[in-house]
Amino acid sequence: MLHFKDRGLGPHPKLPYWHKYGSIFDYLREKCQFYWFPGSRIAVDEVMLRFEGRTSGSTTIPGKPIPVGFKIFALADEGYIWNFEFTAPGLIEGQGIDSISVSIPGTQNSTTKLSNTQAVVIRLVSRLYPMISEDYSFHLYLDNLFVSWKLCYFLKLKGIAVTGTVRKGAVGYPPRLSALKAINIALKWGAIQADIVHGVLCWL
Repeated sequence: MLHFKDRGLGPHPKLPYWHKYGSIFDYLREKCQFYWFPGSRIAVDEVMLRFEGRTSGSTTIPGKPIPVGFKIFALADEGYIWNFEFTAPGLIEGQGIDSISVSIPGTQNSTTKLSNTQAVVIRLVSRLYPMISEDYSFHLYLDNLFVSWKLCYFLKLKGIAVTGTVRKGAVGYPPRLSALKAINIALKWGAIQADIVHGVLCWL
């Protein structure tokens, strides 16, 4: 593994592998955003960078096209990675970074915190906020690793629409829809069932 940062004589505290690269990743992230203006339809997802050498920083996810390698979270547009954040086994996403809270609609000064994984999405898309205007906004697509009503509501307030799948039993998901899903009977062709939770549309 290449080292771009001279840490001097040891002993050294145990840090994630990307600290060995110093500021090189900040430079790459800056250039990724300089050379590409993102379209209105964007996505955040996990990305695996293939690596089969010896390192404690690699992740194994069976069933993935690239099952072993370095895992990053990326914000992408048409296959172009515009922003990214690293993670590693045993590391809580966003560890050491201030938590993000969202106000609960219909209450007075009540808030709820986003999970660490949901906060990753907020940090990745926050670079888009200055681009949002009355004439230009974004529609973000996510899978069920990230989606919750809290995240969708938070981004709605920022002017970013969200579409995504949700895990069975997700906090805040309407019990009526969960019960319909459990019946495992197909809906009539062309029909949907939907409820609104804190201004977020949930449907199946």
